Amino acid sequence: MIGWLAAYAVATYVKDVILRPADVARQARAAADRRRKPLLNVGAGTPGTSVRVAVVGPFMVGDVNCDLGGSGACGPTTVCRCDAHSLPYRDKQFGAVIASHVIEHVDDPEVALAELARVADEVFVITPAWWAPHTWL
Repeated sequence: MIGWLAAYAVATYVKDVILRPADVARQARAAADRRRKPLLNVGAGTPGTSVRVAVVGPFMVGDVNCDLGGSGACGPTTVCRCDAHSLPYRDKQFGAVIASHVIEHVDDPEVALAELARVADEVFVITPAWWAPHTWL
């Protein structure tokens, strides 16, 4: 029984935290490309922020990847600093923005969602699957 539960926990984690965000990232990339604007990735992750970052590294899918713990220049190969409540970008600067497993961590989700909508033409938000064990741990 324990082996089955462990296998289920690992499988749901991979589906929810690795496969689903990759699929949505492809959709966000297509949306940004259609508009001929860059893709913003809010919540790329930094060392020590999650198991996912520890295992596979930051979620580097944007032309700009940012996170609260980021540092350095903004770009496709670095994670710069940003706060989802107050993004340092112009209105509609991005064709799309993706925020994977971010909204459940912010102090004010409504403000963060409004900021995402302000800086991008299309917004892609992923929240944890309610049925996955890692969501409850």
